[in-house]
Amino acid sequence: MELASAHLHKGQVPWVGLLLTASLLTYWSPATTAQVTVEAVPPNVTADNNVLLLVHNLPQTLRVFYWYKGNSGAGHNEIGRFVTSINRSKMGLAHSGRETIYSNGSLFFQSVTKNDEGVYTLYMLDQNFEITPISVRFHVHPSLLPSLSPPTTGQVTVEAVRPNVAEGENVLLLVHNLPRTLRAIYWYRGTTAGERNEIARFITASNKIILGPAHSDREIIYNNGSLFFQGVTKNDEGAYALDMLFQNFDHTLMPVQFNVHAKKQ
Repeated sequence: MELASAHLHKGQVPWVGLLLTASLLTYWSPATTAQVTVEAVPPNVTADNNVLLLVHNLPQTLRVFYWYKGNSGAGHNEIGRFVTSINRSKMGLAHSGRETIYSNGSLFFQSVTKNDEGVYTLYMLDQNFEITPISVRFHVHPSLLPSLSPPTTGQVTVEAVRPNVAEGENVLLLVHNLPRTLRAIYWYRGTTAGERNEIARFITASNKIILGPAHSDREIIYNNGSLFFQGVTKNDEGAYALDMLFQNFDHTLMPVQFNVHAKKQ
């Protein structure tokens, strides 16, 4: 499964406002076994940090999903959309250049400002052209202390979103600033690059994903380097390593870890 993000185009939406309005007036929501939910990770953040609007249980049968700033589905509020049939994203008029929309429905904000604070709405268009809206909110607080050593522009980092999670929930090992000139990226269970520990690799030249012996069928590797875990268990807890293979065949290994605790009854 490939992640769609990156360089998207501003788009006009001559029909979507009318469609959203009509669908919302007639919308009826049957109960589903896997309810779609959205959470802000984290819901309270200081300025210049990142926020992920993480979608759980996105249906596989959607035609399109949209992200809007605020509660309204008006065209000028559209941040972006993802068209599933062509596996492609397109950015809207409210895109600031700091948002990334993922094929699993999630929306990532880089270096949030106070102006980013507020409500965001995910609209899901299904095969029957019915639309389901789900809203989420996050708050942005001013940074109290100046940064003494700001990160180098373009520095590769990996963070666990979220680093502490209950069993059955999802975790994203989010990679920032992955170099575009890599030959391949690998994910390993543990801190060493052993073959039996390989979860998956992504070959950039062929845009191909190869699953490794340590893949459990619950991990998804994206072409921006990130690794997504669905329904984690206690056995998933621990360290993982991102291995980047450069054009000169040098390797750089970057560790990250997360903890899994028992789900509260």
